[in-house]
Amino acid sequence: MPQDRKAKNQKGFTLVELMVVVSIIGILAAIGIPRVFAYVRASETAEVSQNAGRILAGVKAYGDSQLKTPAAIVTDINGTGLTPDGTAGTELATIIPFLVLPADANFDYDISAIVASAGPQNGEPVVCITATGRATAGVPGGQIIYSASPSKAGGWDGRMNRTPYINGESDLTGATEGGYCDVTGTAQATCTSC
Repeated sequence: MPQDRKAKNQKGFTLVELMVVVSIIGILAAIGIPRVFAYVRASETAEVSQNAGRILAGVKAYGDSQLKTPAAIVTDINGTGLTPDGTAGTELATIIPFLVLPADANFDYDISAIVASAGPQNGEPVVCITATGRATAGVPGGQIIYSASPSKAGGWDGRMNRTPYINGESDLTGATEGGYCDVTGTAQATCTSC
């Protein structure tokens, strides 16, 4: 009878079983949490894709509407920027007035331009846009490169190289050149892996 009573009173888990469960939960968390953060940062880059696409379209429309040479158009837009609060040294919106960012945008945009000497846009002005995360971005100071032409280079997703940003880097560490952009986000005259 004492053994039956002892068997009925035993409830719960042993210390070893609890340790195994806690270890498994810790391993899953260590694997899953960084992936969740990377997914969130990847979703933030949709804003860059949309705004940089608008900038690219605005620059193209500006080029089509002006009676200027490609070199003169490059002179007008190279080194400009576009920010939600209008704090860039030279705002692109002063040249192309309809290009305005929403006040709650999470990125500032720097435009680098050059006349292409090779590739699909040979002889035309091409731009490389560098988006930098503001204080409200998932990675403040994190950068994304956007090219005038899509690239098949490693790390590029069409026109965009967002790898450093998704990895949580606050600069372009790990970026590769592609399209009309070099690894620093500066426009280059030849197209890489187009």
